[in-house]
Amino acid sequence: MKVEKTVQAGIVELTNQKRKELETEYQNLQRHLQGEEDVEVYSANKQQAERFYDTIKEDNEYPISVRKDLIDVQECESDIADYFVKVPTAQRYGGLKLPVKTHTEIKDDWEIGETKVIRRDGNFYINITVSYEVEEKTSINGIYGIDLGLRNPVVGVALSVAESCHNLQTVDFHAQSIQKNQSRYTYLRRNSTTGKKWKQSESNKVEDIPHKVTTEITDYCKENKLAVAVGDLEGIQNKDRGKEMNRKLHRFPHYKSKQLLRYKLKEKGLPLVEVDEAYTSQTCAKCGEKGSRYRGRFRCSGTEMDADYNGAWNIAKRASGKLETKSLADAGATVT
Repeated sequence: MKVEKTVQAGIVELTNQKRKELETEYQNLQRHLQGEEDVEVYSANKQQAERFYDTIKEDNEYPISVRKDLIDVQECESDIADYFVKVPTAQRYGGLKLPVKTHTEIKDDWEIGETKVIRRDGNFYINITVSYEVEEKTSINGIYGIDLGLRNPVVGVALSVAESCHNLQTVDFHAQSIQKNQSRYTYLRRNSTTGKKWKQSESNKVEDIPHKVTTEITDYCKENKLAVAVGDLEGIQNKDRGKEMNRKLHRFPHYKSKQLLRYKLKEKGLPLVEVDEAYTSQTCAKCGEKGSRYRGRFRCSGTEMDADYNGAWNIAKRASGKLETKSLADAGATVT
């Protein structure tokens, strides 16, 4: 099975001349996209931008998109950087050899795809698309159901396929970390003259948490040969729950968490199964009786438990029945 992902890297240790040439190529592309004529931009970079960006907004900046056949990635044998990436520009024949620091190794047998050069806060970054083959798992031991909620953004229950109501493990990942960071930065924004700075700091902190959480989940699932099930999130952030609850819900990165899970699981040969969430929060996962949810607790006539735990358990049960009769390769479809 072929997997595609993006390797994000910072462009580091540029000489003054290389920075000037990269700035010129980048800025000239912006001018060209805004309608200026006779601006010097490498022809293939110009064509890629015109192909990708149908609508150009006046205040936006657009990355330099480089075709895969024009990208060259070489390992750097010094402490300056991890790799050198050659990017074609109109300013230098043969292109600019840019030193980059990555968050992951780029292996020799990976296929390099389209690459984008981005400028953010005065610094340059590069996103390199790579693809490679992974071994797809042919059997699983169970399903890991995840409830993406508001009180606890990620709660998981591991459920054996062979045992519909036993052999459970529940995990509550970093819920308070998200809430604590958001509360702290909301206070700082409201009581500071540099509110924009604190907003960016909050965004960086909250963005980092889903990456760490989904890595923990996918590592656990690989070790235990578990597929992952989540509720279908369509419409979750379009419901009116009151001003304060809406504010909290819209700031929790549910969609991003699901997307991260999808590609990290695919890297490990495991599927992400989406199930219909209807009644998973109202039905008891133990007995099937309809119950009630109040202040984070679920209650029916014979059971009381954490409401998010109950929801995750129901999601796991709903997906596990389907996985018993399907091959793992077919398990990525939405389950209803």
